[in-house]
Amino acid sequence: MVNKPGNNLSFRLTTVLGILLVFLVIALGVSFYFAISDAQLDSRKEFLSKQTELAARELELEILNFEEDVNGVFGFLDDDDLDLDDYRQDLTTVIRRVVNNYPGLIDTVWVSLPDSSIFFTMTERNDFIRQPFEGFIRSKFVENASVYRSNPISEMQLLIRLNLVRFTRLFVENYYLNEGGGKSLLIRDQVFDLNPSGQQDSVAFQNKDLVTIKNDIALGLKGMYELSWKSDKGSVSGVLVQYPFDFGTLLENASLLFFIETEQITSGIYNTYLWLFSVLLLLLLLTIVFFIVSLTNNIQSQKKLEKSSREISDLFGQQNLLLKELNGFVYYHNHLGEITQVSDEVEEILGSPRKEFLEAFSTSSQHKDALFLKSMVTNALSEKTSHIALEYDYVRPDHKKIRVKIFEKLIFDDQGRFNGGLGICTDITAQFESSQELKLSENRLRTVLENIPDVIFIYDNTGMVIDFHVKEVIPGWDKSSLGKNISVLLPPDQKDETIKAFELARKTGQIQTVSRRLNLESGTRYFEIRYFPLDENRMMSLAKDITSQKIWEKGLVEAMNAADEASRAKSEFLANMSHEIRTPMNGLLGIIDLLELTELDEDQKQYLEIIKNSGNSLLGIIKDILDYSKIEAGKMDINPFSGKPAEELEKQIQMFIGLAQKKNIQINTEIDPLAYELFETDYDRINQVILNLVGNAIKFTPIGGEVSIFMNLENIEDDLYYLKTRVEDSGIGIPEHLIPSLTNPFFQVESSSTRSFQGTGLGLAIAKRIVELLGGELSISSKEGVGSKFSFSILLKKAKVQVDDTAKNLQEKRVNWFGMANEYPMKMLLAEDNDLNLQLMNLMLEQLGYSFDIAKNGLEALEMVMKNDYDIVLMDVQMPIMNGLEATKKIRESCHKEGLFIIGLSANVFDEDQKKAIGSGMDDYLTKPIRLISLAKKIEFFYKKKIMIKQ
Repeated sequence: MVNKPGNNLSFRLTTVLGILLVFLVIALGVSFYFAISDAQLDSRKEFLSKQTELAARELELEILNFEEDVNGVFGFLDDDDLDLDDYRQDLTTVIRRVVNNYPGLIDTVWVSLPDSSIFFTMTERNDFIRQPFEGFIRSKFVENASVYRSNPISEMQLLIRLNLVRFTRLFVENYYLNEGGGKSLLIRDQVFDLNPSGQQDSVAFQNKDLVTIKNDIALGLKGMYELSWKSDKGSVSGVLVQYPFDFGTLLENASLLFFIETEQITSGIYNTYLWLFSVLLLLLLLTIVFFIVSLTNNIQSQKKLEKSSREISDLFGQQNLLLKELNGFVYYHNHLGEITQVSDEVEEILGSPRKEFLEAFSTSSQHKDALFLKSMVTNALSEKTSHIALEYDYVRPDHKKIRVKIFEKLIFDDQGRFNGGLGICTDITAQFESSQELKLSENRLRTVLENIPDVIFIYDNTGMVIDFHVKEVIPGWDKSSLGKNISVLLPPDQKDETIKAFELARKTGQIQTVSRRLNLESGTRYFEIRYFPLDENRMMSLAKDITSQKIWEKGLVEAMNAADEASRAKSEFLANMSHEIRTPMNGLLGIIDLLELTELDEDQKQYLEIIKNSGNSLLGIIKDILDYSKIEAGKMDINPFSGKPAEELEKQIQMFIGLAQKKNIQINTEIDPLAYELFETDYDRINQVILNLVGNAIKFTPIGGEVSIFMNLENIEDDLYYLKTRVEDSGIGIPEHLIPSLTNPFFQVESSSTRSFQGTGLGLAIAKRIVELLGGELSISSKEGVGSKFSFSILLKKAKVQVDDTAKNLQEKRVNWFGMANEYPMKMLLAEDNDLNLQLMNLMLEQLGYSFDIAKNGLEALEMVMKNDYDIVLMDVQMPIMNGLEATKKIRESCHKEGLFIIGLSANVFDEDQKKAIGSGMDDYLTKPIRLISLAKKIEFFYKKKIMIKQ
């Protein structure tokens, strides 16, 4: 049918007129609806306002009536003509009448008579109960919720507990609101829901709206508001009316809030009007449709014809595009197996002309590929299947071998008779070769897995075993594991750790390692298991046998334990040796100090100097041995504190001035000005190194020689610096081949029995280790007959605070300590069990002018401290019955004497021994041999500290 221009014009005009008419009717309907809706809304607002005002006024009047009735009740109680029997007989009736007149308002009524108290209440079953009451009823009064009356003369009291919210809820039940409306009571800042339970959704007004309402109530103004609120149905818009009123004299500035949803007001009109309007609009649309149907029939039929033509054309185009994309061709054969149709792509795929392909499937042809395909169709028909699918290799005429895939749908008529087949043949050579390569790769991987000695398990993400590889037969790790969860296969003591590692590996994608122990009949074996994701859906574990490694580690641990035991034994030996040597040395050097203060002739002074130097040398040897032992055991601690490097250096040099003058050796110094500023490091250790280097330089420099000391600082970054110190001498020098051995322990350049210079050979070894502990390096250069250079550099940090000079100020220089007890009086207790040490301490303290008490063990010291007020206790650490550490701890725990100072005395010089002493509660620690000056300075220090505490 030809689509004429006149038909098209008529159709368009009819359509436009119909659309305009529909829009006009809709506009009129909407305008009419809004007019009716506005009128209905105004009417409901007026009704809502009247209801709110009426309810508030009547509620206010009801409360006023209640207060008059309460006054009447109290008047009855306060009637002088009635005796107590009258009260008891008529009181219940009077109270019941008030309760019944105002349902829900009264919770409890208390009445206090001169001889008793009674309270009345309503139960949940609405029973009126009277019971005796003991207690002061005035304490039950709650402002704005109670009415109280009393007569001090007659001792009558009346207290009524009210529930204003419940009374208001019951009172406004009779005031009607549309469905969707609600009632609330506003008292100060609280909004109370007045709707019966279950009849209204919970409502939450916005804060800004509540502020506006409260302001109007404070001014005594009623109001009507259009606002929105939140309910169980979501955000709702509506109208709210508030009317302020007073609960008599009980409560002022309350207000009733009646509100209703706008949607509920207009819903009835909307539904009715929408139904009517829809019917009219539908009739109009049907009329318009009736006129245009006749015009559209012919046009629609023509459009369908054109659309079908386009779809057929598009289908053929898509088919050709699909065949090119799939690298295939389509064919059709009849029930005899003859190809009747084939697409042109057959020549590109099979390499044969289209005509040869059709001839190969003729009834008389014996082409092997055609016969093969016909046999496949015959088998499918015998098996009653509706399709065939196969892959096979095809050799093209150009001898190129390709892989083809054939899928054919068999076609049957309505009676079930075979009519032929429609098939598609595609060249899948590339996909086939890729799949073959993938199989080869999988086979190679499986070969690798089969030759790996590790135990391999594959799990799903829940931990279920889905595959495994175990080269060696291990009980529990075999086919029985398939289908089981990892949590079932683990022993209880290893389950939590392993599952945690499995889950962590799955979540993070990182390898997690755990150890597992298997107790087999052949013995215990250890495995290291690594868990990691194989892909998004699978996890994998590799278990490596580490039994031999565990055995080796066990042997290594045993060897380390043996080495530690040997080190501890050596440390114990050195500590015991130090203690045993220092104990007699304490007596020897102590007596020397005392003897030195007596009148001696020149020969005696010379002999005494020799004895003193020998004793000090012996102490130096012991100290070097102990220091090296601590370094070797890794127990030497570094304790940094603030100080000035230059001043510390000058102090150490000052100690050698006398020796240098004896040998006529000139000491030169060159110090960086920056070294006079504050830095943090362990100056005790640095001074130990400086003493060793300067002492060696002066020792090995001949008479008239020269020793130079240089110190400078180099900034690294921010507050971090290098302290560089160099000591040069013009001494005898060291052979170059012996320099690397100088820092070895006990090494002597001249080791013969007739050597000129004595020493242990530990000084440089100790200095080198200390410098390394401080983050630096010791270097040595020397030329035989010219001299030597010893230099070291260490890291230190610039201090941010000044040094506390309190301790320095407390220890002023003093020459003569005799009779210092008159200047620094202190009451003392000496705890010492060794008779020799007792004799020495007695002589020293007598020289200083102190009298003291003696305790022979720690228990005696504890008892004497508890009985007497001592200032200082000189506590030996090693004593029978109770040692000094235990005694000090007991004193600190039980005596609580803040002004008591305890100074430990011991021949043990290890840092850990001193830390134990301080940790037990001792204030300070003196190592034996105890020198007179050291003891005197400690006493002076603690005397001044005691004075400072009292101030």
